[in-house]
Amino acid sequence: MNRTYFLAIFLLIGFPLTILSIYFSFNYSGFCFAKMRYFSDYDKIKLAFDSLNSAEQLRIKFAGKMQYHEFIKYESFDEYIKENPDCCAINPPGGVEAPPDSFLTRILGLHSGKYVQINFKVRYLDERGLQTSQEITSDFALENCGKVVSFD
Repeated sequence: MNRTYFLAIFLLIGFPLTILSIYFSFNYSGFCFAKMRYFSDYDKIKLAFDSLNSAEQLRIKFAGKMQYHEFIKYESFDEYIKENPDCCAINPPGGVEAPPDSFLTRILGLHSGKYVQINFKVRYLDERGLQTSQEITSDFALENCGKVVSFD
C-alpha cells in the first residue's frame, strides 16, 4: 500500500476522530463552547441563586408540614451575598442530594461535573402578615453553559 492510501484514511477517519476527541475533552472539563469560556465558581453560584430567586413559590416547612409559599425575592445576588456570606459551596463536603453525573452527560456538556449547594434564606409573610424567614438547602448541577440541570 502506498502513502497516499494511508493519508486518505487518516483524513477520512483519523482527523475527524481527533477533532471529536478534542471537542469531547473540552466538554468533559466543563468548557462552554457557546460562550467560549469556563464558568467561574462565582458564575455557577449566581446561576443557582437566580434559579431559586426566580421561582414563583418555594417549598418550606410551615406548621409542621411541607408547603409551597410565595416568598419575598431578593433584589439582587449582591444583596443576598451581603446578608448570607457563607451561603454557598461548590462540590460541598458531604456531597449533595442529587443524581451523580455520568461520562456521557459530561462529554456532551450536559453536566459540568460540579454541584452547587446553597443555604437559601427564604423570606415570606406568615399567616399574621409578619415577615418571617426560614433557611432551606438546595443542591444544583449545571450544564457547561450554565443551564440548571433538572432532577425530575
